[in-house]
Amino acid sequence: MAKWNPLALKLLMWVMGVLLVMGSGLGFIGTSFFPFDTWAGVTASVAGVAFGAGVMIAGFDPEANVSWVRALVLYAILQVVYQIFSQVAIARFDIVSFIIAILVAALLVFAMRGDRMHARSWPG
Repeated sequence: MAKWNPLALKLLMWVMGVLLVMGSGLGFIGTSFFPFDTWAGVTASVAGVAFGAGVMIAGFDPEANVSWVRALVLYAILQVVYQIFSQVAIARFDIVSFIIAILVAALLVFAMRGDRMHARSWPG
């Protein structure tokens, strides 16, 4: 199983990078009508495309780009928290992004941990 972890991590980072770039690219449509993000001097869609591209580039060698993997785990956790808050606050819940975020977080943690969980010496 250990030899599949690097490949799984690379594929997962590539898929998430593509989804981030695609979703952020589609965000350009909404911000052309309601440009709320530019009030702060940034464009959220451009930032999302840059983050997705960075994740895809880091996917070539995830072991050398651990910070990008951690950033993707943080993104998945924040996505889950955002979906829960959105459901509680305004009764809007996107099940697809919620499930993708949970799966990505779980798979990333599994891919990063590898066989270290089994190699750890347990007390007793």
